[in-house]
Amino acid sequence: MKNAALWILGLAAIAANACAGDEAQFERVQYDAWYNSLRDAALAYDRKDYPNAFALYRHAACAGDKTSQSILGRMYLLGQAPTADDLTGYAWIKLSAEFSFAEFTSLARKLEAALTPEIRQQGNARADALRRLYGLSATNMSCHGESHHGGYVIDLVLCTPRNGGGGEFELRRCVDDTPKPTN
Repeated sequence: MKNAALWILGLAAIAANACAGDEAQFERVQYDAWYNSLRDAALAYDRKDYPNAFALYRHAACAGDKTSQSILGRMYLLGQAPTADDLTGYAWIKLSAEFSFAEFTSLARKLEAALTPEIRQQGNARADALRRLYGLSATNMSCHGESHHGGYVIDLVLCTPRNGGGGEFELRRCVDDTPKPTN
C-alpha cells in the first residue's frame, strides 16, 4: 500500500513538471491577436520593413504556421533576415514542406537539387532539429489547404493553433524566447 502511494505521488510530480515545462514552451494568445500578427507580418513585408516582418514571421513560424515557415526561409535566402543564411533558409523551407503543399515541396526540391550532398546533409539535419521544435506534432498546429479563389486548385495553406480555451490559442514559443525559470 505504501509503495502504491509513493508511485502515485511520483507520477503526480512528473505530471506537474511536464505541465510546467509545457507552459514555458507555449504562450496563450487571444484569437484576434494571432490573426492580426499574421496580417501585420504581411503588411510589414509588403512595405519592405524586413526587420519587423522577420520578427512577426519568426514568431508565427515557431508556432508552427507553415506559410510563415516558408516565408522565413525565403527571407534568410534573400538576405532579408538579420543575417543571410542559406542553410537556415533551406531548413525552414524544408520544414514548411512537412505539410505537402506543392509550393513548399517544389521549392524544397529545387533547393535540394542545387546543394552539394554534404551541404544537403547539414541542411536536412538542421531541418530535422527545427521539426522536433516547430513541426506539426511539436506545435499542435492544424493546417489545411484551401482555394483562395473558390475553385478546385488549392493555393493557400491555413494553419490554426491549438485552442487554449477562453478565446485564446496556445502558441509554441521560439526556443530562445522561452522564459527562464526563476530561482
